[in-house]
Amino acid sequence: MALSIRARIVFSLVTALAVTGVVAAVATYFSAKAAFSELFDSELRSTALQIVARHSTDISNITLVGQSPQQEFLIQIYDAREDQLYQSRDASPIPLPDSEGFSEVTDEQGKTWRVFAVASGARVVQAAQPVQVRKALATKASLHLLQPLVIAFFFLAIAIWFVIVHALSSLNHAAKEVESRTPSSLDPIPSEGMPREVRSLVLAINALLERLSASLTAQQRFASDAAHELRTPLAAIKLQGQLLARAKTDEDRAKYSERLQQGIARATRLVQQLLTIARLDPEAKKPLSEVDLAELALSVHMDLEPLAEGKNITLTAKTSPVSLMGMPDALRLLITNLSDNALRYTPEGGRIEISVASVGTSARIEVADSGPGIPPEERARVFERFYRALGTKVSGTGLGLAIVHRIVELHGGKIQIEDGLERADGSGFGARFVVEIPLEPSVALD
Repeated sequence: MALSIRARIVFSLVTALAVTGVVAAVATYFSAKAAFSELFDSELRSTALQIVARHSTDISNITLVGQSPQQEFLIQIYDAREDQLYQSRDASPIPLPDSEGFSEVTDEQGKTWRVFAVASGARVVQAAQPVQVRKALATKASLHLLQPLVIAFFFLAIAIWFVIVHALSSLNHAAKEVESRTPSSLDPIPSEGMPREVRSLVLAINALLERLSASLTAQQRFASDAAHELRTPLAAIKLQGQLLARAKTDEDRAKYSERLQQGIARATRLVQQLLTIARLDPEAKKPLSEVDLAELALSVHMDLEPLAEGKNITLTAKTSPVSLMGMPDALRLLITNLSDNALRYTPEGGRIEISVASVGTSARIEVADSGPGIPPEERARVFERFYRALGTKVSGTGLGLAIVHRIVELHGGKIQIEDGLERADGSGFGARFVVEIPLEPSVALD
């Protein structure tokens, strides 16, 4: 089980304090030991030199100023002329050193001594102290020095715990806020008074909640609109089926059968458009590849040319080499929907032009017709889902231009409507859809 952030921080800080305390203890011990060694060495040397200055071997029960029994100093004099050994107290004899000055020797009982030796004629004066006593005194002094630090360590550990608990309380509050939310509760989490680090996290969560809310709203609206739009064609199919079942003559059966097939075709087209716009709606990463727009435009022209000839409409394509990084299927659908929309609204004998060109750092796609055109006050609304201009008698789903608008958004482009080609009777102009898409991938596709 993973540790909480609070436990990790407390554990890390307490561990750091403990390691620091251990390092400080070791450093204090060795520092005290070095200081005591220097002090005691000075006393050993001073003591030996004082004994030499007395010119006497009577050192039993000698008392030196500044020394205490805990230091366990021992003075030993060896007189070579009399071959006698004199000591300031009863102890095992200390071996004679090889030279004057400081050295460490071990007696017959295995005890190690720190010794300062000095020769005075036939006598050798030694001032000694057990090494273990030095270590014990250094340890005792270190413990006295470290005792306040140990107490401070525990108080610091407790203080760290309370400070971290208080600092993370806002994070716990935010977590409880998120935990208490229902699937439909996407209101932003209050971020006032929160620390900067926690506030940035809460703001990111709020941004995600906002996107989720917008996505859910769009999906709910889409489901509602789809149900509403499907109701009419399905009801028509049902009615035509009932009429076909009650038809008594071959002529009536043929008529109602044709109407039923037309209703099924309209419903099928509507479902296909609904599926297409549903696939384009999610904010997901889309596969990108190099797209030859000129080739796409010529392909769409070739596909729609028979339909244009059937309505006696002149369909032309003017292209220049243009390539960009995008979604090939989506861009093909964009050109197809714009061209199909122009075919359905342009009357017989009209004209439609598909053009593709490069303008600066963008690719421009234009589809112009000589149809009835779109009034300026309606041009912003034609891209809404299921919107149909009032008075139109052309069948459609109201989704084609909404799909075009979504594809343009996904490619980081823009679309606008202008006056198109002049009508044959000179009564006005049709519509021109102008799409500009960056040649390089945009943020929307990343």
